Amino acid sequence: MSDFACFLAGMVRLLAPGVLVLLWHKKTGARLYPALLAFAVCLPAFIVGSAIRSGFSHDDAIAYYIKQGILFGIVEEGTKYLVLRFLLAAYDDRKDAVSYGIGHSAYELFASGITCIGLIGTGKAASGIFGIALLSVIEHPLWTAALTVLIFYGIRTEKTKIMLPAAMLLHAVCNASQGIFIESAARAINLVLLAGRCFAAYRCWKAMEDPYAMKL
Repeated sequence: MSDFACFLAGMVRLLAPGVLVLLWHKKTGARLYPALLAFAVCLPAFIVGSAIRSGFSHDDAIAYYIKQGILFGIVEEGTKYLVLRFLLAAYDDRKDAVSYGIGHSAYELFASGITCIGLIGTGKAASGIFGIALLSVIEHPLWTAALTVLIFYGIRTEKTKIMLPAAMLLHAVCNASQGIFIESAARAINLVLLAGRCFAAYRCWKAMEDPYAMKL
């Protein structure tokens, strides 16, 4: 049964982002290209981040995870800003920002999906791996879409100096907490921050209903 659970967990993570972005496209008319571009740019961004991280010392575990969190917060959200600001300048609808966020989540879910399938036959599958996979395909797209909306809002309202560092900091805290705290504490912290991110993104989303009065 554990091997079958690994297979199901892997397939859910591999397929869910594509299903989500297609449903979003069908429901709202959002364009698909931002999601595809997001998926494509995540690989080089991750390679750059990993290359820099390889030089970090492991002598102090807490310092290592804090630096890793800050690094990937800057690299991932900074890359997202550059793409939205310059490569996707013509994609100025807030719905396209959500498409981009889902595409960003697809990269990490794809990697974890492959990892799940790779556990088949090894006997290393964690208990409840399928349930964890189901939670991840809900939480992760919400996380990346919310941060993308914050950055998109900053670009459209000329508040990037506030919104981009905020997105980077939220990313960094979530990333670092997973290494610093035990699993239950890290999950609680991330759920609280996820709720906060989603609320802030919702406020920004509502503010962008009227392009002539974008105020929180």
